[in-house]
Amino acid sequence: MAPLPRTRFDAVEWESRKADKEGVVAVDGHRYLAGPSWRGWRLEVGLRAFDVEIRTGDGRKVAGLPRAYGEASGTVRDPAAVLPALVRKTRAWGESPIRGDVPDALREALDGMDAAARRGAFRVLARASTESGFDAAVRAADHLASTGRPIDAASVDVMARRIAQGEAPVDTPVPDLSVYDKFNRPGREGNGDMA
Repeated sequence: MAPLPRTRFDAVEWESRKADKEGVVAVDGHRYLAGPSWRGWRLEVGLRAFDVEIRTGDGRKVAGLPRAYGEASGTVRDPAAVLPALVRKTRAWGESPIRGDVPDALREALDGMDAAARRGAFRVLARASTESGFDAAVRAADHLASTGRPIDAASVDVMARRIAQGEAPVDTPVPDLSVYDKFNRPGREGNGDMA
């Protein structure tokens, strides 16, 4: 009996498709979003039983998406693929296809930011999405936004990793440090008697 081959067998059919103006490739009547960065590019689409892999001509991975079957309508997409484009063009957030995938508190926080702060928030979300997945990154940023905390890289990264591992975010009350402010500044804030 012959030994098994050293490499795993991969049942995949590769097809070459050109992305449209939105960065979408169409295969077998289904649309798959590669991302706005890839519009107009000729991409290689690998069709497996349960997933679709999109790569550039030189082999760089663009996206991995679940495969659609039947009469599925709409575009199969990974919201994280849109984040790099939003980092470059923050004003596109108003018409972004992932706007509906973002929870209300985070959406309102992003709407209220200026362009530089929004660019930083999208950069943080993109980084956390690659490490922990889009859902975990968005849930972490939403938790921070709903508690009034800034959306910074350290907080989102750590919380997104914990959420991806199955932990739920815990509301830890912010300590009241006004007592120390009164102690360190006697005579201010109406506390002249502490001197």
